[in-house]
Amino acid sequence: MADKHLWLIRHAKASAYGRPDHGRELAYRGYRQCVEMGQLLSTVSGPPRVFLTSDARRTYTTAHVLNGFVGGEVVPVRDMYTYDVDVLVPVVATLIKEIDSDRLNSIAVVGHNSAISDLVSELTHDSSSASLPTLGMAELVFSGPWNDLWKRSPISLHRVETPSAKSK
Repeated sequence: MADKHLWLIRHAKASAYGRPDHGRELAYRGYRQCVEMGQLLSTVSGPPRVFLTSDARRTYTTAHVLNGFVGGEVVPVRDMYTYDVDVLVPVVATLIKEIDSDRLNSIAVVGHNSAISDLVSELTHDSSSASLPTLGMAELVFSGPWNDLWKRSPISLHRVETPSAKSK
């Protein structure tokens, strides 16, 4: 069985003003971050084929722009709009069961901090891992079926990617 790759991605830089939280748009800097990190995803072996994302405007837009570089599918989910890892985990677990995940070796979860950074810590069993910056991406790798994701102990943190200073 091929290795599975789980990309945990914090949304790109959002505008601080102008709309209620759920409707906040990406800042210009956020779009620059998306282009840089989308180009990076297009060069990795086995990029994400499904982006599970909060339906908040900034996360959905981040997932949509990144997906434009790899040609997968974006799945917005209202229940992923959370900052709490204990709320995020059962939602993501259910989504992975519902999609045809057996055909996928790479899935991305695009969400909000602190839930995304906390999920990296929880799955890798490393509480010392730093909080992801805007559009920080952690790639976790494990063997076995997706349904075993939550049973693995620990999952390997393959890499953490962050936007360069020029896109910040």
